[in-house]
Amino acid sequence: MIRFQVEKLTEVTSTNTLLLERARQGASEGLVILSDHQTAGRGKPGRQWLSPRGKNLLCSILLRPPLSPAQAPMLTQVACRAVAKVLKEKYDIVSEFKRPNDVMVGSQKICGILTEALSSSAKLEAVVVGIGLNVNAEASELPPEGVSMMVLKKRNYSTEDVLDHILEEFSVKLEELYRTKTIK
Repeated sequence: MIRFQVEKLTEVTSTNTLLLERARQGASEGLVILSDHQTAGRGKPGRQWLSPRGKNLLCSILLRPPLSPAQAPMLTQVACRAVAKVLKEKYDIVSEFKRPNDVMVGSQKICGILTEALSSSAKLEAVVVGIGLNVNAEASELPPEGVSMMVLKKRNYSTEDVLDHILEEFSVKLEELYRTKTIK
């Protein structure tokens, strides 16, 4: 299993941007950057990820997977499926993976995943998996198509506890992917 080391920061431009830089500097697999706020959070290419300060799970996970660059997109699916499983099993929130990188509750988005890779020709050097999960945002702080755990369940959650559950499930699913090279 991957050993995760969480580094919590108050504010960053983007957890993915910071972790990609750390990856270039040789950071080890399993480093997780968790932040209360991003000043330039990113979603799909050309889109900004906005989140109220201190209310949601904003993190990025560094992987150095034994996969080819062509297999890297599978990591997004694994992350989405891990989040959906945790939401269901730990928080009784039924959600589903919507390609290419979202977790939806009905027609509302609760989570987005941004996966970015560092690679050279045939070798995947590092992959950063960014997770933006709406945890404690109120309805008024979300776009109309968004929803949060708090809106759904009418209570606040510890983002660190949610992260711990996600990392545990993500690790299990990663080990399976690395072993079989398929997603179940």
